[in-house]
Amino acid sequence: MSLGRSLLTFALVGTCLSSQASVVMTGNRVVYPADAKQVSVQLTNQDDFPNVMQAWLDSGDEQSTPQTARAPFMLTPPMFRMAAHSGQTLRLQFTGADLPKDKESVFWLNILQIPPVAKGSEASNQMIVMLRSRMKVFWRPAGLQGSPNEMNKTTTASVSGRKLSLTNNSGYYASIAHVVVTIANKPVKLGGEMIAPGATKAWPLVGTPMGDSVQMTWINDQGAYLSGALPLKH
Repeated sequence: MSLGRSLLTFALVGTCLSSQASVVMTGNRVVYPADAKQVSVQLTNQDDFPNVMQAWLDSGDEQSTPQTARAPFMLTPPMFRMAAHSGQTLRLQFTGADLPKDKESVFWLNILQIPPVAKGSEASNQMIVMLRSRMKVFWRPAGLQGSPNEMNKTTTASVSGRKLSLTNNSGYYASIAHVVVTIANKPVKLGGEMIAPGATKAWPLVGTPMGDSVQMTWINDQGAYLSGALPLKH
C-alpha cells in the first residue's frame, strides 16, 4: 500500500524498452523524523541498460508533475542518469512548514523512469513508455500517541447496520492491509485502507458481523504485516 506504480505518459519518440518499473526503491515508505536534518532513499537500477530518472514530492496530487507539485521538501538530485545495475541515493530535506505536532503528515515521493531510445529507431515513430512510482513520505513529530507496531491498541471497531467502521485514535497513519469479520459463520475479508490520525473509515457489509471482535492486519514502518484483534462494538 505504501508504494504505487502507474503508467505516466507515452511519447512518439522511440521504442518501448520497458513495460515494468525496474528501478526500485528500498523500503515501502519513507519516515522523516521532524528533528532530522535530512533522510536518504536508496534506488537500484535492475536493468541491463541505463535509465534517466526524475524525482519530486507532492502533497497528494496523483497527477502532479515536477512543475506543479508542492511539498515542503528539497530533494537532490531531482534528475539524474542511472547506469545499468547501479545505485543512487536521493536526499530529502524538510524546508519548513506549519504542520501539526501531534500527528503525522503524509506526502508522496514520485520517481519517473525514462528508458533509453534504441539505436536506429529515432525515426520509427514508435513509443517509449515512461513509468512512475509513488512512495509515501511520513513527516513524523516526536512523542506521538500509539505505535506503528501496535495499531490494534489504538484502533477501535464498531458496527452499525451493515457497515463496519474503524477509528484510528493514534498519532500515526494506519496502513490497513485488510480486516476480517465473521458473517453467517464465515470469515469475510475486507480490503485495505489508509486511515489518517483521528479519522474513521467504513466498509459496507453483506450481513451483520458475528462475535465480539474483528481481526485487523496492518503494515508497519519496515513493511511487515502485523495482526491483532479489535473488540467490536455493536
